[in-house]
Amino acid sequence: MFKMATKSGALGRNTAARTAASVAFVGLLALLSGCVGGTESPSSSGDGPSVGEKANLKVLSQFGDNPALQGVLDQLSAEYEQQHPEVNVDIQYLTLDDLTRTVPTMLASGEGPDIIDYDANESTLGDLAKSGLLYSLNDYAEQYDWSSRLPESVTERTTYDDELYGIGRSSEAVGLFYNEDLFDQYDLAAPTTYADFQAAADALKSNGITPVAFGNKDQWPSSHLVGAAIHAEVPVSDITAFETLAGDGSWTDQDVVDSMQTAVDWIEAGYLTPNFNGISFDDAAKQFFAGKAAMFIEGTGLTPDILSNMQGANVRFIPFPMLDESIPQQAEGGLGGAWAVNATSQAPDVAADWLNFVHFSPAAEQAWLEAGVLPTTDYDGQGANVPPLVQDNLTVVQAAQDGGGIGYWTGYSSSPLVTDAWNGGAQSLLDGELDPGQFADQLQSALEQARDSAQ
Repeated sequence: MFKMATKSGALGRNTAARTAASVAFVGLLALLSGCVGGTESPSSSGDGPSVGEKANLKVLSQFGDNPALQGVLDQLSAEYEQQHPEVNVDIQYLTLDDLTRTVPTMLASGEGPDIIDYDANESTLGDLAKSGLLYSLNDYAEQYDWSSRLPESVTERTTYDDELYGIGRSSEAVGLFYNEDLFDQYDLAAPTTYADFQAAADALKSNGITPVAFGNKDQWPSSHLVGAAIHAEVPVSDITAFETLAGDGSWTDQDVVDSMQTAVDWIEAGYLTPNFNGISFDDAAKQFFAGKAAMFIEGTGLTPDILSNMQGANVRFIPFPMLDESIPQQAEGGLGGAWAVNATSQAPDVAADWLNFVHFSPAAEQAWLEAGVLPTTDYDGQGANVPPLVQDNLTVVQAAQDGGGIGYWTGYSSSPLVTDAWNGGAQSLLDGELDPGQFADQLQSALEQARDSAQ
């Protein structure tokens, strides 16, 4: 029986929470950098017990505020222990905020858990890796053939200096939810192409239905709205170049500025909820739930709310249509955390074996999907009992992974400096107080400052 375990509004709230956690993390890591910065991370060397030998593992997970997902991990770990009675696994659960505050100090002191379920951004996991606090997983990826199961768009998020430091735990993607009942009522084609999206929006508006629900009082929703336009017009490879500190791309590139203008055009066409900068994300979601808006450009994390609030309604989730059809289908999004191994773990081989079971085994993939956690692997959902909307989620993620890739949380991926610039300017962009070029200049200035600080 399917039971969605994701928290209400998980995608948006997790995006905002990760941003706050990143800000705190950067300051803390700066204090620690004098003693750990620049060290080389170890890789598999045969130290510690081998698989099949007695070992104790300590695991620290970010499911502290999600009891349902705790149950999934507890069950999978218990199954591993049944197969390996010589191994004792102790799992501790913290919230993401608490995890981010405590892990750098623990790892820098040479203590801490063997395995961490950590935020996968460059400013969090990446800083731990660059500071020599994590164990390279390259040898294990080869041993267990993880590379054949994980697309490049997943592994590149947790790879630094050609070393793999994390296993992406879940996939998240922004796409287009639409109320199929309203589309049928007004005899509208499914918005699978951008022309169909525009035609539907125009028809809905003329019938007094808000085409696209949107509330930006919380600031972060602008990342998903504008990010959807960027990912529909700019290749992920180019997005990577300006969404990472190691990249050489610029927010001021013309195709990026043009895609920002696309989002502004939606406003000028009357496609979005009026007065959106004064409306919260929750209120915009309620507008969609009530059938007062027909579409919602949002992430897979909204699915639990839709299933709970729109029982009996027919809602679909599809990739946001590509404006540049020469680019393979891609999507804004990222990883919902990553598994990593402490550089000072006394049992890295056993830790990698445990990870291989709780993430890559068929039993694990099915259990996670049935809990609403979308895979980072090539798992197609076979054998899982899930509602059609969750299957839609999986289809959107896989379409991106098989196409141009899953990109980034727009403005929220590289540095808190860029995120601050996004939050400070996006409302002004969408209100018409800044034009896309001016907004891009502000983002690029913040990115250059972050890149200089990282050197």
